[in-house]
Amino acid sequence: MKTIFRSAKEGATYLLAPITARPLLARSLQLLLVLCAYGAGVLVVERVSGDARVPVILFAVYFLPAVLRSWLLFYWCVRDEVKALMANHRHTAS
Repeated sequence: MKTIFRSAKEGATYLLAPITARPLLARSLQLLLVLCAYGAGVLVVERVSGDARVPVILFAVYFLPAVLRSWLLFYWCVRDEVKALMANHRHTAS
């Protein structure tokens, strides 16, 4: 059983290597995935709850921190890359 899990982990690592090599791309895909899941969840709760709006509001408020966390991770990744580019630009311009 451990061999199966180890093999699956190695396969996933191999398949995701091009994405994980670029942190900005990985964070962008994560942000898109989280936003799509959040929107789909709100729509599902809205369809299931019918005319009641309280479940939709509770779902939206409960899962909002996950969306904000993903957005902050994306923002920090972009900020770090911009700082790195600016630092490289200052060193090469001197």
